[in-house]
Amino acid sequence: MPENRPPPTSSGSLWRTVLKTLCTVGLTALLISLLREGLSLLPWVDRQTGQHIGASVLQVLAADGNASQQQMIAAGLMVLCFLLAIVLVRWGERLLDRRH
Repeated sequence: MPENRPPPTSSGSLWRTVLKTLCTVGLTALLISLLREGLSLLPWVDRQTGQHIGASVLQVLAADGNASQQQMIAAGLMVLCFLLAIVLVRWGERLLDRRH
């Protein structure tokens, strides 16, 4: 049963929005950094496993040297990281709301 809580004040709502925005931006930057590090590990994974999956992924991302395709792929990956960050922040917000 939901509790009867007073609605948040406008200043509390503003601070919560600012906090969520900062968390989303920070988490997006972290996810992009992790993606870059993960991609740099693909050749090592290929050497360890004897497979060529990592090389195939890097070849697709290289887009045969086509700069505009590379930019589109990079932008798509950034948008994907941003969307994942939004989902994670909303999930975290719901977890925190349940605790209180």
